[in-house]
Amino acid sequence: MTQTDVIVVGSGIIGSFAALALHERGHKVTVVDRGGLAPGTSRSSDGNLLCSDKSPGLMLDLSNQSLNRWNAFAQRYGNECEFDPKGASVVARTADEAQGLSELVAAQQADGIDCRFLDAGWETLEPHLGPDTLAVGVWPNDAQVQPMLACYQIAQILQNAGVEYRFYEHITAIETNDQSVSVRLSGGERLDADFLSLCTGVWTNEVLAPLGLSVPVQPRKGHIAVLERGAVQVNSKIADFSYQAAAESTEVKADSVQTAAIIEATRSGTILCGSSREFAGFDTHVNMDTVQRLLADCIRIVPDLAQLRVIRAYAGLRPFSEDGLPIIGPLAAAPRIVVATGHEGAGHGLAAISGDLVADAIEEAGDESLLRALTPGRFQ
Repeated sequence: MTQTDVIVVGSGIIGSFAALALHERGHKVTVVDRGGLAPGTSRSSDGNLLCSDKSPGLMLDLSNQSLNRWNAFAQRYGNECEFDPKGASVVARTADEAQGLSELVAAQQADGIDCRFLDAGWETLEPHLGPDTLAVGVWPNDAQVQPMLACYQIAQILQNAGVEYRFYEHITAIETNDQSVSVRLSGGERLDADFLSLCTGVWTNEVLAPLGLSVPVQPRKGHIAVLERGAVQVNSKIADFSYQAAAESTEVKADSVQTAAIIEATRSGTILCGSSREFAGFDTHVNMDTVQRLLADCIRIVPDLAQLRVIRAYAGLRPFSEDGLPIIGPLAAAPRIVVATGHEGAGHGLAAISGDLVADAIEEAGDESLLRALTPGRFQ
C-alpha cells in the first residue's frame, strides 16, 4: 500500500500541470497513466495557446490568465518545451468578416487584451497571405508549445523532486468515502490518498463507470496535416476568421464535419495545417477527405502552401463539454474525486490555470465564483 496526498490520473498536459501545481503547494503527489507519458490528446495536438479565437467572456479571461502562467512557467523552469510567443494573425477575406474581426478586436481591447486590427500593411508580418486578404487581426502574445515536450519537461521536474509515476497500469477499482479515496492498480498495488484527481480527458467516464458516475464529456475528433519544409514563410499562427466560430461551436451533429483553417510553423521547419471537428466516437483513423478539405481551407488563406507536399496526417480526440466550458471540481456524489476535463481544443492554452484550479478545488481555496462556474455540479 502506498499513501499519498493526491493521486493524479492522466499525464497529459492537464494532468501534468495539476500535478505540478499540487507539488508546488506542498502536496505529496502520485501520477498514474495506463498508456505511459501523455498517450492521449496531448500526443495528437498542435499546442495552441490562444486568446485570438475567444469571444469576450470567461473563456477569454481564463485563456489570458493561463497564458501569463505559461510565461511564468518558462521563466521559472526554463524553456524545454518550445514555448514560443510568436503571436497570432486572424485573416478576414470578405467585408462582413472584416467588420466582425474589427468588432472582435475592439471588444478584446476593452477587456485589456493586447491586439490590433490592420486593414493594410500586414505583408511585413505574413508575406504569404493570399491576395483576397482584406484585413488582419494581430494578437502578439498568443503562443505555441510542443505538447509532448511540455509534458516531458514537467515529468522531469516532478520526478527530480521525488514525485512518483505509475506508467502502463490501469485502475481496476476505486473506493471512496468522506475522508479518503483508494485506488487499486492492475499490477496489484493499492494507492491510498486524500483526493483523486481525474485529468483523463475524453476517457473520464470510463474511469468513473465502476462507481456509476459520469460527467457530460464526449470526444470530438480533429485532424492535422503536416507539410514538408520549404520556402513558405509562416511567422505567426495564422487562422481564418471562421476558425473562432468552429472552435466555440457547441452544436452536436453526428454526421457533420466542420473545417476552418489554422496554420503554423514548427521549430523544425514543418508546417501544421488544421483543423477539423466532428463527433465520431473514439475513432482516430485519418479520413483523407477531411484532410483534403482542411488543406483546401488553408491554401485559400496562404496559396503558396500548395507548393508543399503533405508528409503525414493524424487525428486526435478533444474532450467536448456541452456548454463549451471546462469541467473542473469535485463530484457532488464523490467529493474526494476532483475532475478536470471538457477543455475541447483549448486544453494546452488552459492547462496552466487548470492546474491551479484543481489545487484550489482540493484546498477549497481560490476564486469561489470561478470554481462555481466550472463545477461539474452545474449540469445537474
